Order: sequence, then structure tokens, then C-alpha cells
Amino acid sequence: MKSKLLLSIFIVFLIQSCEDFLDLKDPSQITNVTFWKTAEDAEKGLIAVYSGLKQTFIYNSQGIKNFNCRGDDVIARLQNPNIYNPDLFINTPSNSFAYNMWKNAYIVIYRANQVLVNLPNIKMDDKRKNEIIGETKALRGLAYFILKINFNEVPIILPTEPDKRDMYPSINSSDEVWKQIIEDFSSAKSLLPEKVDGVNLGRMSKFAASAYLGKVYLYTQRWDKAQEELKYIIDNGGYSLVGDVNYNFDNTHENNKESIFEIQYNYFETSYQTTGRAKHFAPPGVGYYVAKPSPWIFEEFKKEKTKDGKLDPRMYATFIWNYPDAKIYKQKFTDFFANNLDYVAWKKYQQWYLDKGDASRGRSDINERVMRLSHVLLMYAEALNEDGKTDLAYEPINKIRIRANLTELASGLTQQQVCEEIRHQRALEFCFEGERWYDIVRWGIGEKVFSENLDRPNYKKGKFDYFPIPQGELDANPNLKQNSNW
Repeated sequence: MKSKLLLSIFIVFLIQSCEDFLDLKDPSQITNVTFWKTAEDAEKGLIAVYSGLKQTFIYNSQGIKNFNCRGDDVIARLQNPNIYNPDLFINTPSNSFAYNMWKNAYIVIYRANQVLVNLPNIKMDDKRKNEIIGETKALRGLAYFILKINFNEVPIILPTEPDKRDMYPSINSSDEVWKQIIEDFSSAKSLLPEKVDGVNLGRMSKFAASAYLGKVYLYTQRWDKAQEELKYIIDNGGYSLVGDVNYNFDNTHENNKESIFEIQYNYFETSYQTTGRAKHFAPPGVGYYVAKPSPWIFEEFKKEKTKDGKLDPRMYATFIWNYPDAKIYKQKFTDFFANNLDYVAWKKYQQWYLDKGDASRGRSDINERVMRLSHVLLMYAEALNEDGKTDLAYEPINKIRIRANLTELASGLTQQQVCEEIRHQRALEFCFEGERWYDIVRWGIGEKVFSENLDRPNYKKGKFDYFPIPQGELDANPNLKQNSNW
């Protein structure tokens, strides 16, 4: 049975208020001044921060689109130009899909800052108070991480009293943003418990903060620091890979032994806590088919067969296509796609097991697994290999290969050969999980993959590696300037 953070939309609105322009106070009106009084208020404020991750343009339908559709493993459907222009690298600072990701991330940061500025004045158990600080900083660090990898240079906004708030923040450099993210995750790691379970499933833990810290060090090429954080999780976290990779993408094996942090979704008849991912990426007749797998990634899965000569099982966990006995929405694939037998549908995070009517209702409550042990293993392998410790990189890679029933790596590979293996495994393991595009950027391989793997002639290295600062923000804030790549 799922254990969820049951989020109150009512409270989300309660803790957001505008400046009061009248001295008159309505005793029945809850404001930032009157709300933050009790330990219960602190918990509700924290819940609102978690809730922010489920906004449309973060870990929900359009955020999933933004995280994935600029990669070479996904082809966006050419519908509304406002939606697909960023994926074709013809967007401008006026694009609303980039702007809404910016806005949603800063909503999380605003809510986190509200908790951090008000929590010290609340009388409550000190241990729990420190845990709330840790959870809040980890969530704020994640929001800044999302901004960093999508916009590069952004304003850093920290907790202040309302009368001291800078209404026109300036842009911060890339290094400054990375520094703030590291500070948030490091502080969180020192305050959080190692494990969360029971009613606390879905909350940030010490190991989750450490995993993100390791990811930041990987992105900033601090190989020694990345190894330290990631090895700490592998040695001490008690996590292990699930035997069936499908368990990472359905709604019956959530918060499993491989999961380190996931966004919690649930569906109640009286309160939707659902994700639009399944509906937006389902095929015609069920969903909006916003994006489909690219031919390159489909063929990439076929490059190596398993020990018994079969296709990589991750291929069956990621796609449904016209293979023997394939079923989708409780129908034979050949019946559902009778007019297009070459169609390749997403299986990962989809409600393919429901009938067509139920799936088309768009009420998916499949948790978004945003950090799991397989991420840690392949990040650790990459950090080792890039640091010249190629022989040590074999073990974490082989754990991924063994789970996929592939033979273990042959000894004696060069550093470059191991690098290519890691990149190949990341493409397969995390297809449609918001990793590939950011790998392309940090590895500097955009010009290569958008000529060889997927034709995107408008891509220009540097310029389109990040979204521009939204034009609406530039117009409203005289202290902002467009980020350097634009």
C-alpha cells in the first residue's frame, strides 16, 4: 500500500499572501504574520514546499516535456509552436514553456524561504525543527539545481524579512549558483535522518541530499568530491537494485529498495494528487502523444543482446512495439495500432495496463522516481573513470549490466572505452527520465548527436544549451540581464 505525503492545496494558498496595504486586519484572515505560530504550522509550510515539486512545469506533464524533449532520444510532436520550438532550438526569450519552468521553480524557493525565515520563531521539538530545516534546504537546493541546469545564470533569493526583501534581484553567476546549491545540500545532509519510512516515505533523507550533492560535483567535474558522496551512499545506504526494472516505473512497487527519492502521487475521488505524465505522452486515442521515442534510441537498445541472446529487458520496460504477444491497454498491439503497426509507444511511467477508457481519464498516480541507486552507481562509475580510476569503475557498471542480464565487461578496456560504455548505459537506463539532454550539454556532444542521432540543424552549442532568461522577467526587473549564452 502506498504511503503518501498527503498535501493540502488549501494550505498552499494560505501561506502565500500579498503585501497588506491597509492597517485594518481581518481576524478571520490568515496571513504570513498570523500563520506561523505552531509546530503544526511548520509542518504544513513544509508540505507546501514538497507540493511545489508537483507543479505542471517541474515534475509533472510539461516539466517532463522540458526535461526530455531537447534530447536526441525523444521527438516532440509538432503541434503548438510555443510547445515545440524549444525542442527544435528555435525558441526565443518570450517562450512561455521556459518561463513557466522558471516561475514554478521560484515558487518552490519562495515557499522554502518562508519556512526558513519563520521556523526559528516557532516553539517546537528541536530535533524535528532541524529536520524541517534540512528537508527545506534540500528541496530549495533541488529547485536551484533545476534552474541552474536549465537557465545557467539565475538570481539567488534567500530568506529575508518582508520589509528587507530585494524586489529587484540581480543575476548571479554560474559559479555562485553552484555554490548555493552545494551549501543547501551540504547543510541538509548534516540535519536529515538517514532513512525515512512509514508515514514519512517521500521525504528527503540524508542519502537523498548526498546523492544530489554527488550529482552536483559530477556536473562541476569535482571527481574526488563526487566519489566521496556517491560511495558513501553505496556503502552505507542499504539500497539495492530491484530484480525487475519495471518495478521502478509502476504504481505498485513505489518507494522500493532501489529508490532514494521520488515525487509522491496518489489519486482519491475527493482530491487529485495525480501526474499528467501518462496522459500527455500516451498514444493517440488515449493521450496527447506529445513526444515519441527517436529511432536512434530504439536501435541503441538493440546493440547488445543478453546472455541468452534476447533483447535488453530495459527495452521492454521503456517501449511497447510490435513484438510477439505485445499488449497495450488490454488489447493486442496489432489491434490497437492496426493502422500503424510500426508505432513505438512509451511504456515507462505509462498506464498501459489499464483499459483504454480508464487510461484516457488521465488520473495517473505513478510516483516519479527522480533519484535511485542506478543513478548513483553510474554517476560513481563516471567519476571514477574521469579521475583515472578506470579499473574501479567496472564494479558499479557491472551491477547495472548484471541486472539487465548482460555479460560483465571484459577487462583491459581503455578509459575512453569505459567512458563510451557509461554513456551508452546512461542512455538506456534513464531513457525518458530527464537525464539525456543534460548529459549532452555537460559532455559537450550536442553538435555530434544532433547531426548523427537526430537531425536538429538549428542547434548551436552554447546558445541553446540553456533557456534564455524569460523576457517577462527582464521587462519587470531592471537589474536582470540576459544570461551570457543569449
